[in-house]
Amino acid sequence: MDFNWCTSESNKKIVTLNSGSITLNSAASKHFENVTYAMLGVNQKGQLGIKPVTKEEAANNYYPKEQLHHISAGKSYMRISNKNFLLELSKSFNLDLEANGNVKFPAYFDVVHQILLVDLN
Repeated sequence: MDFNWCTSESNKKIVTLNSGSITLNSAASKHFENVTYAMLGVNQKGQLGIKPVTKEEAANNYYPKEQLHHISAGKSYMRISNKNFLLELSKSFNLDLEANGNVKFPAYFDVVHQILLVDLN
């Protein structure tokens, strides 16, 4: 018998954007388990980057405080709230986050640079 076996959806890293927050599913959240902050950015390739920042890194001023965004944790997700960032992101990438509600994107973790990457194109 020939089967085409499917992969587990629970292992896929998914980032959900809406008009007020960025939500990481449980698979994507694993890279942020011991952090309280993250940095958000967009590169020339149209990728959203989410970089975990530990309490120690924040306390030692490794990164400018104005670039740190608080992460709140739920049982199976993590969330970063920043309406202004998402408004600018939606304008830059023609994402209608108001009308479409939640927009989901696959993500992957760049272990070399320690950044969760989301392709917005």
